[in-house]
Amino acid sequence: MKGPLALAATMSLLVVTLALMGVWWREAPSESSPPRLDQPVADDGAGQSEFQDYVARGRKLGEEPASWRGTVPDGALREDEQGNLIVSEQVRRRFDYFLSALGEEELNVLRGRVAAHLQAALSATAARQAWDLFERYIGYRAALRDLDEHDGSVAGMRQSLEERRTLRDQWFSATTREAFFGFRDRYADFALQRRELLENDRLDPAEKEARLQALEAGLPDDMREMVRASRRPAEVAEEVRRLREQDVSEARIYQYREQQLGADAAERLGELDRRREQWRERYQAYQEQRRAIEDSGLAEEDREDAIQRLRTSLFDDAEQRRVRALDRIGG
Repeated sequence: MKGPLALAATMSLLVVTLALMGVWWREAPSESSPPRLDQPVADDGAGQSEFQDYVARGRKLGEEPASWRGTVPDGALREDEQGNLIVSEQVRRRFDYFLSALGEEELNVLRGRVAAHLQAALSATAARQAWDLFERYIGYRAALRDLDEHDGSVAGMRQSLEERRTLRDQWFSATTREAFFGFRDRYADFALQRRELLENDRLDPAEKEARLQALEAGLPDDMREMVRASRRPAEVAEEVRRLREQDVSEARIYQYREQQLGADAAERLGELDRRREQWRERYQAYQEQRRAIEDSGLAEEDREDAIQRLRTSLFDDAEQRRVRALDRIGG
């Protein structure tokens, strides 16, 4: 990995979630404060009644939030042969999918949707276990808001990570912490170590590169493949830039992208190129007409009115905002 584009791509890598090996349910119901961990779910009447109340509410709800339309819930819900929930990162991803609609709907409305969903997707025992874990997850997310923001430094981010880990100790068992957050935490550790190396001015470039390569080589196989895969789009983009400098045809560029990223990605990138070129041509035409208006000798107010009418005739509302921004910085 060489060059600023590749380095920037790795540093901006989004932490993607991967399915981890399932671990068996070991959580207790959530209360106003974290309950004692690693206890089996008590089949208490109060907790069961609350769950069923939310199930009933959820079944009466109407249209889904707009942000869910046309989507499929992320993650998966599974149970073992005894009907117990298998706790994995997939479960957390399913919870996050439902909670992504916060703001469109209130939390208690989403609780109803989740309860009805769990009741329909799982057996009675696993559904109740998933519900108790969902309530605990909500409590943990609420507690996160009390933590201070980090200052953007490596030391500050490392302290923030440790504070989150300490908080998780209060809300989740070790098996659930590993299932929900293990992969992400290991990636965060890697990213912080990598940034420390990149910012270490005492190392010469060769030594820094060697240490970076050694750090990446020490990653688990799945994470190392993720890091390498995340780098591919930036590497392909850099190669495409070089090919265009050599006046290589768009057909050859499409073929190269297809070989490196697959047909779907090559088609999407090709379409993005076409839209960018169309935008460039439209904006260039607008600039020429705008210059003609500016050179027309009209009074300033009439000139501004004419330029605005030109924008309105060529661009939609969102595009006009972009055009005005480009005009301010000189296009």
